[in-house]
Amino acid sequence: MATITINTNLASLTAQRNLSAATTGMNTAMERLSTGFKINSGADDAAGSAVSTLMEAQISGYDVAESNATMGISLLDTAEGVLDIVGDYLQRIRDLTEQAANGTYGTSSMNAIRTEVQQRMEEINRLCDVIDFNGIKLLDGTSSACVSGSGVNLQVSNNSGRPNIINLDSSLFASAKCTAIFITGEPGRTANNWYEKGQGPADGSIDYATSALYARITGLRVELSNGTVYDYSALGYKAIQDNNYDPNNDGSSVKSVSCITAICDAVYTDDATAREFLQFIDEAIENVSDRRTLIGAYMNRVESAVDAIGVQKENIVAANSSIKDADVATESSNFVKYQILQQSTATLLSTANQTPSIALNLI
Repeated sequence: MATITINTNLASLTAQRNLSAATTGMNTAMERLSTGFKINSGADDAAGSAVSTLMEAQISGYDVAESNATMGISLLDTAEGVLDIVGDYLQRIRDLTEQAANGTYGTSSMNAIRTEVQQRMEEINRLCDVIDFNGIKLLDGTSSACVSGSGVNLQVSNNSGRPNIINLDSSLFASAKCTAIFITGEPGRTANNWYEKGQGPADGSIDYATSALYARITGLRVELSNGTVYDYSALGYKAIQDNNYDPNNDGSSVKSVSCITAICDAVYTDDATAREFLQFIDEAIENVSDRRTLIGAYMNRVESAVDAIGVQKENIVAANSSIKDADVATESSNFVKYQILQQSTATLLSTANQTPSIALNLI
């Protein structure tokens, strides 16, 4: 049985409680609509907030991994661009050397060829000296990636461990200077089986080569069967710095010149030495070509990693959206519902507050 009381107005208390709930619901809907998130604090969904925070950390990590991979592609692009120029220069050097090997060029013509070859070699060395990427020397062989043999590690995922990196082989960062790529040698040959022309085995089982050129280029001591000795063990072209060498191989004239000058002095003296040098140029061209091929393979791999990162990031973003993002249609409906409830409850609260005044009619 309902009673009329003055001190306690249950109808008013009920209306106040419902008005507060409607106002809270309307404010929540407004917050979600204005931020676009249904989780704006841990109180909204404690478990969902924790999961969403971890996912956002992963998303940020994938952004960094994508940037890392893109930087790796840029590094490879930079190295390939220079190697492309080096390859063109080497082809020109080969053409000039093949001309010099023809035997139809006099001293002045040979000197002209020698001059152009030397300048192209010097330019190759200069390019290898100056090219770097973010402080990493790419082609002079002095970077820690080359010296340590560890290469460059690209972090292309969020976690630690080798599955999350792509290692760019240290050979990519080896020196591409003339004093390095011309010193690859020929497989199977040693200092003891190089001979002056006409002094090798009669069966022709060994390709004859100019021992002086071989000794100078490889930095070894070669002693022929006739007692002739070519000793450049301390002055070989493997060294990058300037060296003293005997251009006439007679002990009478020792010059202090760059290794490139020494190579050119050794090669462009007659058609025989020029002809022998072709094999070294071919090996240098093959060296550069192999390195460019490897760079291309790595670029394809890193680009695939970028694509994979994009897919992984997209999936995590979608999952995080389902947890954290607000459904605008739902929140709009909630806002209208709570707005109506707030207004109607406020009206009823006003009515409920008038109920105790009925007691005055009974006094």
